[in-house]
Amino acid sequence: MNDTRKWWDQAAWALPSDEFKATVPLYVLLGEAVDIAAFGVKYWEPKKHAKTGKVLRPGLASAGKNLPKRTVEEIRELQRAAQDAQSEYLLLVDPQASPDLLPRARFVLGELTASLEWFFDDGVADEKDAQLERVASAHQGDPDTADALAGELVDYAALARSHRKELQGLGGFDAALIDEAPKLAVQLRERPPAPVPPSAEEQRALAFRNRLLTLLQARIGRVRAAARFVFRNHPAIIREATSAYERRRRAAARRAAARVSTPSESTTSPR
Repeated sequence: MNDTRKWWDQAAWALPSDEFKATVPLYVLLGEAVDIAAFGVKYWEPKKHAKTGKVLRPGLASAGKNLPKRTVEEIRELQRAAQDAQSEYLLLVDPQASPDLLPRARFVLGELTASLEWFFDDGVADEKDAQLERVASAHQGDPDTADALAGELVDYAALARSHRKELQGLGGFDAALIDEAPKLAVQLRERPPAPVPPSAEEQRALAFRNRLLTLLQARIGRVRAAARFVFRNHPAIIREATSAYERRRRAAARRAAARVSTPSESTTSPR
């Protein structure tokens, strides 16, 4: 075990509880961690005029002691550690799983979700956003099992299939993954179900994963809070740090509220 992994192991087990309060699905949190780390690197230093040295745009470095520079690298380390812990936990829950099948299935799901989220995140709240929100909401409370992963693969692939032409090559996305997803789902579902109740080893693996996710989520939140403060006069930059998933969820809630508050024609038309 390297020093970095050892340090995070100690930090995780030092937390007072195993409870992890997820605000977004796990795949979203792990994906957004990568984005936030990249955001931190991109905007850490202020942008200055080449000749005068005048600050044209502030940097996260000005957040002071509330945001140590080390936080960005910690997010990267915790994202990798949490992803590894999740894979280890899934292999314990599904002992019949191929060591190669689960990581591949999660990779394909990650590619599908990331590409769909980016493609749909065009600043316009429309039916595409609603479709993605419905799929995400349907799987938000899914258990950590191979069958649940199979269901996600099928649903996201079905949504991606109708946008195959536009998705091909977007951010390096390979549309062949749309066809691979349902095949992986079949393989995942063909395996015997996991034994119940969970063993002590499974419980410990889940607790460790949850503790790492708690540490990760806290640091993501710290960077986002700093971004809201530092870039308070730069709304476009703040938007880069926010969660696309949360934006879609809020937009869906607003649309639902608007439908409720707007009377139908049958109730407003004169008799």
